[in-house]
Amino acid sequence: MIKNIFLVLVIFNIQSIIAHNHTNVFYNDVNQSVVKGIINNDYNTVNNLLSKRLISSRAIVDGKPLIIHAVINDQPDMVNLLLRYGAQPYADYCDQGYNAHEWAVKSGSYFARAELIVVSILNN
Repeated sequence: MIKNIFLVLVIFNIQSIIAHNHTNVFYNDVNQSVVKGIINNDYNTVNNLLSKRLISSRAIVDGKPLIIHAVINDQPDMVNLLLRYGAQPYADYCDQGYNAHEWAVKSGSYFARAELIVVSILNN
């Protein structure tokens, strides 16, 4: 009887480990897809991932919110898209303590910085 219970517990643990690893792989694939889409200015890919709610516009990938990835790569269209899906350029900070506007200045991303300024003016 105890052997059967032990066997069931072992099988359950193995199944949960496999399911957890599968979930992590899925999230890693989505994270890498969205960052690659941002870097390549692939509007359709990023929009599809956001609209299907496979990733949040406020998600943090590699220590940086998605909007900061867009700013660092000077992609104003991606900045605009992420803002429309709820990214917060002045509230979302990276692991180094900078927000999107600070990264725009730091990285010399003039087009992304202009987009942040225009959107902040229009929202006030």
